Amino acid sequence: MSRILVCAAYTPYPPAGGGRADIWRRIQAFTELGHSVMLVHQFDPAGPHVPTSEHLAEMDQVLQARFTYPVQHGPRRVIRQATQLLRRPWGVTRALPTVAESQELQEAVRKFRPEVIWMDGPWLGGTATRLATAHGLPIAYRSHNVEHVYLRRQASATPSRRNQLMWRLATVGLKRYELRLMGSAQRVLDISLDDLAFWKQEGVKNARWLPPLPELALTGPPTQVVSSDVLFVGGLRLPNNVGGVRWLINEVLPEVHKARPEVTVSVVGSTPLPDLAAELAANPAVRTYFNVPSVYPYLFGGKVLVNPVSVGSGVQLKMVDMLMTEAPIVTRTQGTRGLPAECLAQCSVSDSVEGFATAILRSLESPGVDRAARERSRQPFTVAAVGEAIAGLA
Repeated sequence: MSRILVCAAYTPYPPAGGGRADIWRRIQAFTELGHSVMLVHQFDPAGPHVPTSEHLAEMDQVLQARFTYPVQHGPRRVIRQATQLLRRPWGVTRALPTVAESQELQEAVRKFRPEVIWMDGPWLGGTATRLATAHGLPIAYRSHNVEHVYLRRQASATPSRRNQLMWRLATVGLKRYELRLMGSAQRVLDISLDDLAFWKQEGVKNARWLPPLPELALTGPPTQVVSSDVLFVGGLRLPNNVGGVRWLINEVLPEVHKARPEVTVSVVGSTPLPDLAAELAANPAVRTYFNVPSVYPYLFGGKVLVNPVSVGSGVQLKMVDMLMTEAPIVTRTQGTRGLPAECLAQCSVSDSVEGFATAILRSLESPGVDRAARERSRQPFTVAAVGEAIAGLA
């Protein structure tokens, strides 16, 4: 079995939100397959996901080793990021550890003796490539999105001028950097079939599809569920999710209420923006569940599962988790991106307010699904696929 060094741009535990859940579930899969894992990750001490001592202790129950370091703030770091934009994207320079931290990290890696580096996205690319060179290690690169496209779309989705500027600044030089990392990696594992096709057109030759893992691949179904009429699951800080929830509540739900005024919408999500939380609390037809340990009791209790998000890239993990249930799924087109045909056939798809509302009403009236077809749609999402992705690299 292998000793795997995972480099992630943020704390993956608790696994709230698709990106964190994708990383943490794969780490769990590695250990379930018998591999030893060391995690290198940063966190923003001014952000919403500062790990607590309890979170770190939970991670250490799974990990053999861990190196955690904070993102640096202040004018010196900003100047450093700006002066290095021609060499590295803004977010990559931001993620570089200090000199002292780098020395400590090198020693920790020497003690762990990894055989392969698993790089989750481009943001720790500077650190991961340095470690690969210093220790003679192969790299497996996990692509979560076409990041330069994803960030531009997020910039378009946020109403904040400041956030628009920051999202767009993060894209400077990013495509070139993504291609460089992929070109130097021994293997590229893309989350999305659509994104995989994009990168192959850009000349990436060593890439294959690795879908995200649903929670059900690692645990059994929940023993207790939380019932709801219409259910949305997603992180509530990203502009695309925030916009999708507002579209669902403010535009689609009134159309549903014309036929079924008693219908309620449950919103399950992490770290909601304060103004969004206030909006949802003010609507008597909305039930909110924030920062829950697992979304599965809510997913398995929903009569109709919805994805109203219209902006994004990669594969939305919420869609994979929805497929593990026996409930009908209503989504906008974006939710189907990157998934195989068997999965798309399990969804009612509409991008219009009227069509989305009609699909919800139809699903409430006739909630049954083709269980055999639903089971076939789940076949790619296994722990075994993670094992195949890492095989032969060490």
